[in-house]
Amino acid sequence: MNPFGAKSPVPTPEAQADALLDELGRRMLKRRVDALKSLPTFPESVVRINQIITQDGPKESLRKIADAIETDPVLCARILRLVNSAFYGVSGAIVTVFDALLMLGLDIVKGLILSTTVSDVFAGRNAALNGLWEHSYGAAVAASALGKTIGLSKVEELSAAALMHDLGKMVLASQLEDEYRAVVAHAVERRTTVRQAERHLLGVTHDEIGHWLVLRWKLPASLAEPIARHHEPTKAGKFTDAAAVVHVADLMIRGYGFGFAGDRVMPAMDDGAWRHLGLTNEKLRVAIRRLQADLHEALRHVHLIAGGG
Repeated sequence: MNPFGAKSPVPTPEAQADALLDELGRRMLKRRVDALKSLPTFPESVVRINQIITQDGPKESLRKIADAIETDPVLCARILRLVNSAFYGVSGAIVTVFDALLMLGLDIVKGLILSTTVSDVFAGRNAALNGLWEHSYGAAVAASALGKTIGLSKVEELSAAALMHDLGKMVLASQLEDEYRAVVAHAVERRTTVRQAERHLLGVTHDEIGHWLVLRWKLPASLAEPIARHHEPTKAGKFTDAAAVVHVADLMIRGYGFGFAGDRVMPAMDDGAWRHLGLTNEKLRVAIRRLQADLHEALRHVHLIAGGG
């Protein structure tokens, strides 16, 4: 009985059968996602570099990081290519990774490592992912801008978590290519969020898959929790600061219009995240101005950061 007293129409046998098939299809897709065996391993060198940075701090870690990078020929080549580019005006002058670190600074090197690794891991991008790398990169810049504006520490970790917050979309699009193309089409056509479309069509969302993957990769909880909870930041426990920053950064870069997250809908701001970070309209305006300046500067050489070795 509906609220107005009229009886709800009885579904036809054909409609009931279609609904059952739809439900079975979603369950089968969920099992396929749960049973995926072909997910890649995060490069050991990147995990080791992240551990060095976390444990030793920036100044003490330069030599150890240089040693770790030199075990990965792709990272080594990219860093030397960047430092010897025309942008830095030292073509051919820097030949060791340690000298490159001194020249570039640790923040740029960490951005280089993280921004290339995720896109390399899922190199076979398809049309469903067009604009996602740009969205992710922009979210990383926004998280850094927001973190600096409100005075948080470990801004680099906030930026890294924001860069990887949509990792689950990359997994779903690469492992379930046709299905995820349908998810994006559904989100765009129905004017709904891509997360709602994932839940409706696949029975699983990108934040759930992203959480599963970073745990498989044994990344630290300071990255795993913001990735898993960027849509529900107040559930991130002691990592609520980071999850809230990633949540707001995601919305900032969406509002700025840089990249494509898989839908054309602006999700609602989580009130708990706003309160937890002590945000005000003025602080947000300052962070957006900083985002604009930082993104403009980053885009001057992002093709070098994102390009091949």
